[in-house]
Amino acid sequence: MSGEDEILGENGALAHVGERLRAAREAQGLMLEDIAASTRVPKRHLQTIERGSYDGLPAPTYSAGFIKIWARQLGLDGQALADEFRAEMGGATAQNTQTLPYEPADPRRTPPAGLALLALLIAVVVGLGYLYWRGTTEQPAEIATTATEQSAGTRPAPAARPAPAPPAPAAQPNGPVVIGATDDVWIKVSDSGKTLFLNTLHAGEHFQVPADAAAPLLTTGRPGNTTITVGQTPIPPVGDPDRAAANVSLKPADLLARVATPPPAVQPPANSSVPVENGAGM
Repeated sequence: MSGEDEILGENGALAHVGERLRAAREAQGLMLEDIAASTRVPKRHLQTIERGSYDGLPAPTYSAGFIKIWARQLGLDGQALADEFRAEMGGATAQNTQTLPYEPADPRRTPPAGLALLALLIAVVVGLGYLYWRGTTEQPAEIATTATEQSAGTRPAPAARPAPAPPAPAAQPNGPVVIGATDDVWIKVSDSGKTLFLNTLHAGEHFQVPADAAAPLLTTGRPGNTTITVGQTPIPPVGDPDRAAANVSLKPADLLARVATPPPAVQPPANSSVPVENGAGM
């Protein structure tokens, strides 16, 4: 490969593709989080590739694509490494798909048909209950809005057109600023050049911005997987769901301004392409 040093294993053989990528990454002083943020390849897949293990990876075509974009990010020959990795993964898949001897089940160990049906019925009931609970907890605002609109629709129309109501006051900063994740997402929070948080948030995890932060800023690999709340107030997404957003102000007043004055929707002409939103949401 042009511009790439050969990395040998302990036995003198050429190391597998994952080891060579790891060595190149460490030589450039990069972390797996940096590669995941710039390539949008999940960190768990990068770790699996560096270990030389192929369990849990997508199909060879998609995994080879990960290798290609990763190698190019490090200045290596992406196509050549992708071809080598596809060959390595194909050999591992062939080894994992060997036919196992068939042994007939012992009838004494097989559960009765009635018990199996009962277990299936319980699983279905539990699953439906979980979906109902999740729907009621994730969309309380939508349910309340729908109920309000339906109740308002049953009221008789007023005889005279009422005067327009005064605009609602803007929400006031109240409560801590909390950053969460609905799926794995790389997050960086800094304040006046000092890094307060730099890591990957997994689904359900949160980071609370210190109350004494003077001018905190947020950089996120995927705004669509990032949630922000000020106290009990949810903040709209800070950018395009699948594009990185950088230097987003985390001051409570700036975040609540997004709720009070949302950006107007832009209607593109019929024959024009849809404009792309600024990744930073600023």
